Amino acid sequence: MPPGPIESDREARETLEHMRGGPGSVLVRHFRFEGKGAPTRFLILEIPPGAAEGNHVHYADDRNGTGAYEEFYYVISGRGLATLGVETYPVAAGDYWHAPLDMARGLANADPAEVLKVHLTVVLRDPARTGPA
Repeated sequence: MPPGPIESDREARETLEHMRGGPGSVLVRHFRFEGKGAPTRFLILEIPPGAAEGNHVHYADDRNGTGAYEEFYYVISGRGLATLGVETYPVAAGDYWHAPLDMARGLANADPAEVLKVHLTVVLRDPARTGPA
């Protein structure tokens, strides 16, 4: 596609093995918008049967170096199991949820045959100050 205001995700894909410590591989599509969306990022996760985005936490003070990200998930297709905190919830197409800072989150495909496709909006927050300014 020639340069213009419409972008294609065909060039912005990567396969992550054991994403966030989860089993299998996840195809991630990045929508970069030439950096115009910062501090927000948009992604599509395609999680095949048997794979998962492993449970992880984004802390407000970024103590583990993964970024102080809030995440907003929307299931496009498929069925999965979403972890929020210590609870796990079944999710399917049309379901959405917010994973705030300091809360564990993860997502696994729960279907034996269909890919779980999820739109993920990630918002980077300024790391909280942990000491006197």
